[in-house]
Amino acid sequence: MSDTPMQVLTRPFAIEPVTNIMLPDGIFDNAIYGLRIAAHVTNMSSSALNNVTVYLESVGDPGIAPVARTFFFASVPAGAAMLVTWDADFQHAAPGKRLVSFVAKADGYAPRRSIQQIFVSQTRFDSATNTYTCTVEEGTLELSKPQGHLPGKRWGSTGGDNKDCRCPPGLGPIVPTGMTLVWTPNPAYAGTHGDLPFSDPWWKILAIIIAIIAALVAIISAALGSGKASFSVGGTFEETDPSVDCCSLEGAGSGQPEFTVAGVASAIASGAIAVACSDIADPFWRGQEATPPAAGELTLAERVVAKWVLPEAPNAGLPYTADISWQYERFTTGATYQHAVTETQVNIHVAGPVETDTPAVVQAYEPLWVRASFKRDNGNVFRGTELYAFVLFQAPQGLYFVESLTDDGLSFDPGANDGVYAGSLDLKRAYRTLLQYGQKVFGTWRVFVFAQDVNLTKPGTPPEIAAQHIGGMFVASAIEITFDDSLPCPLKAQANIVVV
Repeated sequence: MSDTPMQVLTRPFAIEPVTNIMLPDGIFDNAIYGLRIAAHVTNMSSSALNNVTVYLESVGDPGIAPVARTFFFASVPAGAAMLVTWDADFQHAAPGKRLVSFVAKADGYAPRRSIQQIFVSQTRFDSATNTYTCTVEEGTLELSKPQGHLPGKRWGSTGGDNKDCRCPPGLGPIVPTGMTLVWTPNPAYAGTHGDLPFSDPWWKILAIIIAIIAALVAIISAALGSGKASFSVGGTFEETDPSVDCCSLEGAGSGQPEFTVAGVASAIASGAIAVACSDIADPFWRGQEATPPAAGELTLAERVVAKWVLPEAPNAGLPYTADISWQYERFTTGATYQHAVTETQVNIHVAGPVETDTPAVVQAYEPLWVRASFKRDNGNVFRGTELYAFVLFQAPQGLYFVESLTDDGLSFDPGANDGVYAGSLDLKRAYRTLLQYGQKVFGTWRVFVFAQDVNLTKPGTPPEIAAQHIGGMFVASAIEITFDDSLPCPLKAQANIVVV
């Protein structure tokens, strides 16, 4: 009997379950105890597979405790990639690369094992110095003196005019505009370049991890109460003008707060770091190139002081710019070297419009569904495993329901890998939740769709090449942020469905 032709072909990634967003580049960080291990398992055959089961067999770190769960699919189309996820406790996870083993079994085949790596970091905060430190096996990155545009006064508030923002919760995004980063390699190294974190992403990805972890821990604490995170988030930013505004009177204003909105906004805002510091090669790598140490010297530490100006608010999928100035310093056993740059960088995670298809009217307790196509800037569409996407269905009186969008050819999706991502909401199940909050099923439901790109870099790719591929950036979002509080707040529903 041959092995089941299903495998996990790309690196699993981390999803934070309260906000439902993917962490930057899919990296797991043990500052957040509860994370979701997500993976795409692909039918590699030319035929449909029947009675498929998929489970997580093991994780190569006893400090990671996943919750056992077996997924069942009655039929998996040829070529389809199924999104599967497991909740796990990362409180005691150790920083480093860890192996994860998945097993798939279909009728007529023997079980098949897939082994992939995940990346785990450890972020901590020192309230005495207002400093964050992110640790990986290759060293530590310390972030201090953060600067940024803080949320405007109307974020999360209610008011009597027509401009009040009510994005839940009251914790708005901070758009970073500068920071001091110190990389301490472990061990000190000779030559021009040291090891990249996980031999994969640039050092700046750890800075984004720090920024988004700080935001998410605050959001999780607001949602679940204190004690859910392993470090304080009392850090302060030096405020720079202008402030950040967003959201809509027509969107997220009423009903049960949905923390996904806040998480998405913070992730988009934190993406400004990636744009300012470039996808091609970040200031650390470029500074090293410009300052080769003398023979026999070891690099003990490196520092980057960066500040940038955003002429326009950073928004998902748009080619916004960042005017950045940064100075790099290399501290060796024999000397100190410096290199400085002033330039303009452009967001390259650009996408075209989102097209959606929904029924105009649905009978009560029939499923709500949406199909969405996410275009690239060249007009082609994202397909299959290229995106992690989800939809928010907002009930007429404000309650939110989060569902995945997948391109796997199942349920309301017309075909695997055709560029149409579909998701649905079981209104019978949702009705029970609506009753708990005194809300009704009848009326106009709003539909908001979101998508993050996925790092599909294959194992074995040279580190300096792998580092140029960043995953987890939002390429489509119903949320826009603005620096101009005189503008209408643009949280846009892509579609409406009337339930009768």
